[in-house]
Amino acid sequence: MSDTFKKIRTRIWLILNIAVVLWVLLGVLCMQVPPYDFWPAGFIAFSLPGALVLNFLFLLYWALRRSWFLFLPLAVMVLGWTYYERLLPLGLVKELPPQDAKTLHVMSLNTHMFTAYHGKERLTAGVSSEMVDWVASHPADVYCLQEFYSNPNSKEYDFNIISRIGARYGKEHFFSAASSSSKHGDLGVAIFSKFPIVDKGVIHFSEKPSGNRAIWADLDMDGDTVRVYATHLQSMSIKAEDIENTYTAIGSDEESFKKEGRNVARRLRNGFVKRGYQVELLLEHFKTCPYPFVISGDYNDIPFSYTYNELAKELTNAFVEAGSGLGATYNGPLPFLRIDNQFYSDGLQAYEFETHYEMALSDHFPISAKYMLEPKEEE
Repeated sequence: MSDTFKKIRTRIWLILNIAVVLWVLLGVLCMQVPPYDFWPAGFIAFSLPGALVLNFLFLLYWALRRSWFLFLPLAVMVLGWTYYERLLPLGLVKELPPQDAKTLHVMSLNTHMFTAYHGKERLTAGVSSEMVDWVASHPADVYCLQEFYSNPNSKEYDFNIISRIGARYGKEHFFSAASSSSKHGDLGVAIFSKFPIVDKGVIHFSEKPSGNRAIWADLDMDGDTVRVYATHLQSMSIKAEDIENTYTAIGSDEESFKKEGRNVARRLRNGFVKRGYQVELLLEHFKTCPYPFVISGDYNDIPFSYTYNELAKELTNAFVEAGSGLGATYNGPLPFLRIDNQFYSDGLQAYEFETHYEMALSDHFPISAKYMLEPKEEE
């Protein structure tokens, strides 16, 4: 009887393991599907981290049981190692560049308007001042700032942030404003650089004015040109109160839970679809770039998405290459989300990556990476 029970138990766990393997395969497949063609693929891909974690737990289970079935989850881990690296890079030590190498240090942050406003309400100037000072004093060569806000006409407080970050510290800047008002200031995406900006441009994702856009600047690094993109893809448009309302409704109000759940799902779906179009505009623009480049910003998508996957096919992710840990960048009610990234092209090599958890004043944590400009091959 005991042996029969063990066989039944083993068979059940094996069936569950096979189901998880199929889940992993389906998730990987769905990352290849444009959400505007089949939006449910976005949700299935979004669930892939859960399948990867469960597969690892099955590996531990079969190993403890000393069962040959461990080769099933082990094969998934080996064949799908690149996806595990997206989830949790090993952080292997990277070789430092030689002393004579040209290097580029890029910092990116969604500033959340430097917390100047919440809706139409003005918040305390002290928080904004502390965030501006943190950004302005960061040692990076280039800042890529999303939801960047500046108001040189403000009489209440020094919100001339372009001057406070750029002119005061000798950095050139390129600011593309999505909205502009003499009373309320300007809001958009900005690049600040200690290197001269020799060319620049904007990639509009929509014919209507929108803060979701990408800008680029070509930098003269002592005779070598490198392009830096700062991008802000379609926001999830999910507020903290949406998540809190969903949590509160669990187990207490079934109708409210369904309503809040549908609301969150609808916003996620719309975001998947719009970012699918936006990433393809970016990829088209990359084809025209004659220089090595870094694209940094707020992607509003996790590493298991069509958006991220399309970029990863063509470019290298700086966090995967030179970072370690979970690298969560969203400072909000949903934990463990890494939605801010830096990707880079051939001609550059990342050797250091950092998520700045010490600066928690925005709803995103800043990220920074250091790159070495690889020597050009002699013709």
